[in-house]
Amino acid sequence: MLRFKPLVTASSLAVLFITPAINAEEPVEIIVVSATNSAQNWLQSPASVDISWPEQSGLLFDSAQLLQGIAGLQADSRANFAQDTRLSVRGFGSRSPFGIRGIYLQQDDIPLSAPDGQGQLASVLLDNIQSIEVLRGPLAVLYGNGAGAVISLNSRQPRQSELTASAALSEQHQQQQLNLALVNDQQSLQLAAKQFKTDGYRPHSRAAKDQMQLSWQRQLTDSLQLNLRYDWAYDPYLQDPLSLSPEQWRENPRQSVAAARTFDTEKTVKQRQTSISLSDDSTNPFQLALWQGERDISQRLAFPGSAITSAGGEVLLNRQYHGLKGQYQLILHNNVNAVIGGSAVQTDDRRFGFINDFGQRGELRRDEENQASNLDGFIRVNYQANADINWHGGWRYTDLAYQITDYFIQGDNPDDSGRRNYYQQAFALGVNWQLSSQLAWFASAGKGFETPTLAELAYRPDGGGINLQLDASTNRQLETGLKWQNNQQRASFSLFTIATDNEIIAQSSDGGRTSFANASKTSRFGLEFQWHYQLSAQWRSELAGHILQAEFDDGVRAGMQLPGVAGSELNWQWHFTPLSTLPLHVTLQGHYRSKVYTDDANSDAAPAAIYFNASINSQQRYQQWQFSQWLSLNNITDKAYVGAVVVNQANGRSFEPAAGREFAAGISATYRW
Repeated sequence: MLRFKPLVTASSLAVLFITPAINAEEPVEIIVVSATNSAQNWLQSPASVDISWPEQSGLLFDSAQLLQGIAGLQADSRANFAQDTRLSVRGFGSRSPFGIRGIYLQQDDIPLSAPDGQGQLASVLLDNIQSIEVLRGPLAVLYGNGAGAVISLNSRQPRQSELTASAALSEQHQQQQLNLALVNDQQSLQLAAKQFKTDGYRPHSRAAKDQMQLSWQRQLTDSLQLNLRYDWAYDPYLQDPLSLSPEQWRENPRQSVAAARTFDTEKTVKQRQTSISLSDDSTNPFQLALWQGERDISQRLAFPGSAITSAGGEVLLNRQYHGLKGQYQLILHNNVNAVIGGSAVQTDDRRFGFINDFGQRGELRRDEENQASNLDGFIRVNYQANADINWHGGWRYTDLAYQITDYFIQGDNPDDSGRRNYYQQAFALGVNWQLSSQLAWFASAGKGFETPTLAELAYRPDGGGINLQLDASTNRQLETGLKWQNNQQRASFSLFTIATDNEIIAQSSDGGRTSFANASKTSRFGLEFQWHYQLSAQWRSELAGHILQAEFDDGVRAGMQLPGVAGSELNWQWHFTPLSTLPLHVTLQGHYRSKVYTDDANSDAAPAAIYFNASINSQQRYQQWQFSQWLSLNNITDKAYVGAVVVNQANGRSFEPAAGREFAAGISATYRW
């Protein structure tokens, strides 16, 4: 049964602070979204979609900082720089031991997700993100493999030439950043560079990250634009303090496991990517994009991996990837338009495994080449039945091929080479009915799929070689909701249900190695809501949350809750600008999350938690100069809570402690011309 009491209590606390309603003198800007591949008023979109504009000041080192406060999106910060942020939407992505699965990621319409559905945001220059659009529900399946939701990042676009230098410091972290933009009527050139270092929150958790982004936009004609971007990231060391058992966490959440020092658990990452896109916004818009990149990972795990069949305790991975995608919009009738397109993407992984000889590289235990490639084709159709009713539907076909070639065949270690193809289809249909100028009702239905990733095929649950028996999971989704918007407020409420066959679950996880299996059936039922309220020119409040019941439907797990999924979550924010003549902006934030189960048997759970953050920033202008200062205090009460869980951890260490109280400050100076 859904448990509403904790969420109702937290909601009451939020409403207590935002009750005084003052008529706003200025209307709220009409929000335009692109979730259905055409610029569309948020109120008229037949989908659960939200867009946010992150604050530009602060210590940004974790994508969870940008994604908190979006309805239905659970962003778990591990406070561990060797492990990526854990994201899940309506249960999609909750099984991930590392990286992001079940959610399609893209930046400036260039995919961040690989053909197998796995992605990560650790190499994205977060400070350069201008807006984030999140699409949830049935229409998300039209984006392809593992698209339980879509997170679309849009890079900052300067309007004039400027040079900005900034620095930030906290007890643990320090960062420096330089941004240069050169802009004229026809083109713009941007260069952004950032260096980040931290001593970490726990012993053996030091990290360093260097990032650079170079982008060029050229307006070739009135409607034709060329975009070129180069991204570079280098993490020379990311120490891993390892997760804790519930007992260790309760004893001291700031401790690290002894094995972290014994095996010197650490990760090094290098990534380079070049992308180019050509877009046209004329009567028949089109887009063509190409990208190519390389990612190198070196990681030491918390075990030796000395057995001949173990694949080793130190991982070396080189990934080469490239892709091509295109789409074209055409007018079929006065009130019917369609977008047709396709993509071809390929990744080639060269993977080695060595014995971790207590922090030193030992003998070879793994040598293989993994290739994933997919061909996708899709069509999306918009039909404006009349002034009030809008239909949107689509179909997508995916041909995904995996090939594993094993070069390490010795003694009892067999040849683990193999191939697996997945031929999948997704389709969805949605309708939006504008009931009035301020209120709309929407509904949608769809069927999607999620194939195993290469990492999920790597190990069988019995400890053997590759797990080619894993099938793709399929899901059927239904959703309905209301949207409301006036000059002061924007709100939405949606109900959804998801039925999944062959759900892919983490069967066991031990020492950084996770094996997966297909469960029979799971079901999810929930509601999401968000409310943005401009009380006056000085006061603004935001409230977003969800209630979700996600459980296994049959077998020995029947009735058990899906691990890694919070049953309820609430995020509320208050923004206060005292006076237009006083350049201060104050933000208060509260976050509630219910308990999160750690395994399929629901034998233990990370407890529910409420924590609070606050920040204040100020800006001054003098001629062509702008100066900014900010202060922040995160986890004001120094609440000890679990930031993320490791699902089905065999050794019992399933808790990733969240950061404690942290005070930070920063300054920046900008010169514009």
